[in-house]
Amino acid sequence: MRDLITKLGEKEMTKLTKEQEKELEQIALEIEAEAIQMKLDYENNPPPLEETGSLIYVHQNSEFLENEEEE
Repeated sequence: MRDLITKLGEKEMTKLTKEQEKELEQIALEIEAEAIQMKLDYENNPPPLEETGSLIYVHQNSEFLENEEEE
């Protein structure tokens, strides 16, 4: 949270009340917790390859099959 405050700069932060600063910090913590949970969920339950775009389909008549120099 301190990084966020530093990025905003002292000038911008002085415009917020203590209550607003506290609310902003709480929101930032919630976003960070959700991001961590999403990362863990993705690591533990990766999507099927066809949903990640990792599969490449080449049609049997593709020009890529004709040219052996292309990778």
